[in-house]
Amino acid sequence: MKFLLLLLLTISISLAHAQQRTDKPFERKGFIFGTSMGASAVQLTFATKPTQTEASASFPNFKIGKMISNRTALMVYLPGSIYTYKNEERERDRGFEGIIPSVQYWFKDRWWVMGGLGLGMDAPAFYDIKNEDERKFYFGYASIAGAGYEIWRKGKCAVDIQSRVHYGAITRPEGNSTGVAFSLLIGVNWY
Repeated sequence: MKFLLLLLLTISISLAHAQQRTDKPFERKGFIFGTSMGASAVQLTFATKPTQTEASASFPNFKIGKMISNRTALMVYLPGSIYTYKNEERERDRGFEGIIPSVQYWFKDRWWVMGGLGLGMDAPAFYDIKNEDERKFYFGYASIAGAGYEIWRKGKCAVDIQSRVHYGAITRPEGNSTGVAFSLLIGVNWY
């Protein structure tokens, strides 16, 4: 985990120094697509188990939407953090995820904030399904808030560093569960 955070910091500093500060104004228009990955600290509370806190990978993270002005985008954000679900049969990976309509706003040329409300999901990790019982999805509601800084831009592409808080409340057969993930990410976006 420390290695990943150090790697993210090193990449961001390198890209920031490589970027020339004599940029012409960056125009954002049309559709936007972005993806990001990084690290999360996830805390989950289940109805029948003790609270679980762990560091994990944060993926997949996708956003797709449309710029409605040079500073504002309406989009659907798909956050995800992997966690280890422990039960009687075996430990397995699951995703703390969502499908969240969001608004992203650039309050400065490179600085942006984002927020939204939508569908929360607890989903099986596709690579860790051993039988049909492990394919179950659980749903609820979710919210998200984030901020970012574009450290490198060229043409219609931008690389940014993002921080994000993702909250979800999920209905499961054994009772409701809640979770929160704090993430540090590197993103790539196309406008």
